[in-house]
Amino acid sequence: MSYPLFIGKFEDDFLVLTDEELHHAVKVRRLKEGDKIEVNDLQGNIYLGEILKIEKNKAFVKPIKNLEIKTPEYKITLYQCMPNQLSKIDDIIEPISQLGVDRFVPVLCKNSAVKQSDVEKKIQKWEKIALNSIKQCRRLYPVSIDKPIKISNINSYDDLKVVFYEKEYARKTKDLIEKSYQNCSIVIGNEGGFEEVEIKELVSKGFLSLSLGDYILKMETAIIVGICQIKMILER
Repeated sequence: MSYPLFIGKFEDDFLVLTDEELHHAVKVRRLKEGDKIEVNDLQGNIYLGEILKIEKNKAFVKPIKNLEIKTPEYKITLYQCMPNQLSKIDDIIEPISQLGVDRFVPVLCKNSAVKQSDVEKKIQKWEKIALNSIKQCRRLYPVSIDKPIKISNINSYDDLKVVFYEKEYARKTKDLIEKSYQNCSIVIGNEGGFEEVEIKELVSKGFLSLSLGDYILKMETAIIVGICQIKMILER
């Protein structure tokens, strides 16, 4: 049997729900004292617990047991070039969370028409989306969201580094199948694609230029397809 999952923190021997989590539990889900729920403490644990007491500003939950949660052995960092409509990023935070991306880095490339300050204003909203999404997919931690960087400042020490390039036709993800990798950095362009000089610079830093197929994909589609292809390599 599955139980609704909330985010809380320990106070003495009890897990405590406050603010939006309390509102969602009591006002939206109509939970009562004695009901069982799951609580993520954001310290690497999800507990099955029982609501013991509901107060005006807090709900106290008695932990029953620490649940075993399977987590991937690999790490994925997504370097995403910023689209001109930053609201598009609002819609991709939850999917990349479900797909297991650990770190999201907003990137300003030559075809990005937005300013760094515009992106920085969105980070708090994206962090909130990332936090809420872990309740649906039962992640232990939300996607970490970095401050924006220029594409020339991308540096990665992961053992697999790829950039999905719309003008790459020869090399595909399947060409990586013979090797094993632990961590991966993925660079994906925006609706304007990459300038050739940007690809050359990334390749000089050890990134492999890969094709996503014969068709030009929308940014949102490329993100999902690219991550799924890389996960197949990492999970072999």
